[in-house]
Amino acid sequence: MFQPLLATTGLAVCVALGVHMALPYRARARVDAGVASLVAWVRRQVARVTGWRRQQRQTRAAAQEAERVIRRARESALHDARDGRADGEWTGNVYRPKSFDKPKKPH
Repeated sequence: MFQPLLATTGLAVCVALGVHMALPYRARARVDAGVASLVAWVRRQVARVTGWRRQQRQTRAAAQEAERVIRRARESALHDARDGRADGEWTGNVYRPKSFDKPKKPH
């Protein structure tokens, strides 16, 4: 059962390549462009089907990393405030030290 299927597939490929070689240049270029666009469409569909899980994982990892960085910055700022090194206030996720409020001399 497998051998006739393989032989038929090989014959079909050989006939298709023979017809392709017999086509005029413009028709051959048009067929090649159509096959290329079909292959690109199939690749996009496969990437769309397999890529959504990867995208979800990356989004979740980015959100966790952002939360970790914000928490670390808050803890560092609170630690500095307790030690008397920096004094400031929180506005949402933004920490503004009091030292930023004073203009500095350019030299």
